[in-house]
Amino acid sequence: MTTLSLDRFRDQHGDPIRWCGAEIDSYLTIGEIAPPVPPLYSYAEMQSIAADYEQSSVCQQATADRLTAEGHLVAAGIWRRGAQASREYAAAARYGYPHYEAVVNGW
Repeated sequence: MTTLSLDRFRDQHGDPIRWCGAEIDSYLTIGEIAPPVPPLYSYAEMQSIAADYEQSSVCQQATADRLTAEGHLVAAGIWRRGAQASREYAAAARYGYPHYEAVVNGW
């Protein structure tokens, strides 16, 4: 038994730009019968997560700056890379969960 899903339909029928009217109607009908699973986090929740990552980035960068001033360059580099990763995750989270998930999982 084949399960209806919008992803499977797109895989089978290719680029939506080339679909005929019947294929578009079928796609919309499948969307009504078997809507896609909503994202794990809402857009508003992702904005909160982005703010948390941004705050974490600021703290990590401050630690890296302090360690650099004290001459601990290796440790400072580790904290600096952590701050950069937090900034990248914050930027991804601002786009919403699907984009964030793709960045975190390296898709």
